[in-house]
Amino acid sequence: MNFLQLSLPSLPFIWAGVSLSGNLVAAPAKFQVEALTMPVALQVGRAQFTWIGYIEWALFAAVILGILAKPKMFSLALCIALIVFLIQQLWMQPLLEARTNIIVSGGDAGDSHFHIYFIVAEVMKFATLIWAGYIAFFASMNAIASGPYG
Repeated sequence: MNFLQLSLPSLPFIWAGVSLSGNLVAAPAKFQVEALTMPVALQVGRAQFTWIGYIEWALFAAVILGILAKPKMFSLALCIALIVFLIQQLWMQPLLEARTNIIVSGGDAGDSHFHIYFIVAEVMKFATLIWAGYIAFFASMNAIASGPYG
């Protein structure tokens, strides 16, 4: 078993860590700082989600390459996580960005529960990445246990 085969199961766990720290902990934490006005907090959030997005796109690509290199890494959990990510990046993020632009420019974006939907999607992505990581990890351990002839 080579390094690539041993390291691929870690990708969903790494991605889950990025999701947890950047999107589920740091994102709401900035709104606890009283000195940050809403427009400033939203600008910080825009930069934060842009950079986290770059990392997540890189992890998305690495997971896709990992699946191509080791098809046993693919699972329903990983499929769900990948789909949720694409929905977030291609549909939810642009809508949230538009609302942010309105608020930062001094406008009224109106009421919306869209941030709640994004949080629900993020929790779902996080949970399915953990699930996918366990599936990939145990598949790798079974491959190691069966040895080169099993």
